[in-house]
Amino acid sequence: MAYIVLQNFTQLLEGADVTMSYYSTNPQAIHETIEGETIIIDLATGTYYSLRGAAPPIWNALSEGESVSAVVSRLSSVYDADEGVIAPAVDSFLAQLKAVCLIAPTADAPATTDRIAAPAPSERRPFELPMLETYEDMQDIILLDPVHKVDSQGWPHASPVEIL
Repeated sequence: MAYIVLQNFTQLLEGADVTMSYYSTNPQAIHETIEGETIIIDLATGTYYSLRGAAPPIWNALSEGESVSAVVSRLSSVYDADEGVIAPAVDSFLAQLKAVCLIAPTADAPATTDRIAAPAPSERRPFELPMLETYEDMQDIILLDPVHKVDSQGWPHASPVEIL
């Protein structure tokens, strides 16, 4: 099942128009934001990523189903920078995420959850470029972890192994 999901996600990446206004996040990637830093683990490759600067709110907005224009608008209300500075930084960051298969363009707006309201303008802070840091030093350990290879029963019930 995981292979099929990943294969479908990979097909989205191939030949996709990079100017799409919506992106879907890789279903094989899990993420958590703690104290302003977002950690993403790609369970298919074992690579983990650290998002810093303006990257965590961009990732979180994309995972909530926001369009790129909504992300730029939200960031311009949060950070003390205009859209002319923020938009190219977002585009560059999206290209990095797409290059490592963490996002794929999609024509339709993804299903969304409740969106987080942007802070009031009085709380604006200096804009920091979004940064994606890649770590491959724990790939073997992450790929050995049986927890992410479970079905709907959850852990500690491993999904059945198909014998060819």
